[in-house]
Amino acid sequence: MAIFFGSQQGKDRPIDILSFGEPLVGFYPMEGTEGSITSQANRMVPLKTYWIATWGGDTSNVVLAASKLGLSCAYLTRVGQDPFGEGFLSLWESSGIQTDFVQKDPHHSTGLYFVSFREGKHVLTYFRKDSAAAHIDPRGFDLSILSSVKILHLSGISLAISLKAQEFSLTLMKAAREQGTLVCFDTNYRPALWGNREARQLMEQIIPTYVQILATTDEEMELLGWGKDPERLAYLLPGPSYYLVKQGSKGAYVRSMKEEVFSPSFSVPVKDTVGAGDAFDAGFLWAFLHSVTLKEAVRYASAVAALVCTGQGPLEKQPTHQEVESFLRNHH
Repeated sequence: MAIFFGSQQGKDRPIDILSFGEPLVGFYPMEGTEGSITSQANRMVPLKTYWIATWGGDTSNVVLAASKLGLSCAYLTRVGQDPFGEGFLSLWESSGIQTDFVQKDPHHSTGLYFVSFREGKHVLTYFRKDSAAAHIDPRGFDLSILSSVKILHLSGISLAISLKAQEFSLTLMKAAREQGTLVCFDTNYRPALWGNREARQLMEQIIPTYVQILATTDEEMELLGWGKDPERLAYLLPGPSYYLVKQGSKGAYVRSMKEEVFSPSFSVPVKDTVGAGDAFDAGFLWAFLHSVTLKEAVRYASAVAALVCTGQGPLEKQPTHQEVESFLRNHH
């Protein structure tokens, strides 16, 4: 697997990953509670429900996972001047993530989501409309900073937060390509944020033009009208050097310009799958920047994702590089 940067160029780019998007505080029902509410006598009554909070948001999850693996990361976003925004800043700083590019908004709040479980699957309910991230101020970020970044990471959610965030995302990708910064894009399509026709049209414009590493899932491929066959993705969306198709419990299909690899998923006791796809992205980017073979990269990324699935929420079981290596030694 060819490394994108030469050693000398890499020294001139101290930030391995700069990620742009929206952080969200997630609330989970505690084990043994029903995680739902009902109406009684014109008021809402909890049914033995106790909630615990976790830190979420796809692009934040990626840099938190990547930083724990040992990469140098920074985050670009806007948070509210509220306890949740301050909590995120504390989390990123304590995790070694550069927060110089995090804007603070005195008028809008940090976004939230609630997780409930129905028929064995998690359902996310968002409270993010008009959030601080939706009001990102492009004037607060100097695009020349991208010359110090190896990989710009963003997602379909970054595009769908608001029109302002979408325009800023396109500006970032264009500037990244102009400054030799690699663009990693995860489709992360959420129907609750925008329609599939709008999402597909924009993604089909930007992916061939700006993206070198494209990540998606088999479910998102179908929702966006790209079919079920991951091998066709490179023909439908030419341009990227790498295509990552995450297939849940089945495994992952990855294609480069020279080869293609399918890696089955690891068998682990799954507690929660939220954040597993983000962990896979982080693991692949770690492997990419360490110039391992494509087969090894997919196994490494799959191991990071599997370990995250053993905890509740996206962060509880994010592994260190040493933990991933130990896991791989025990799972030949």
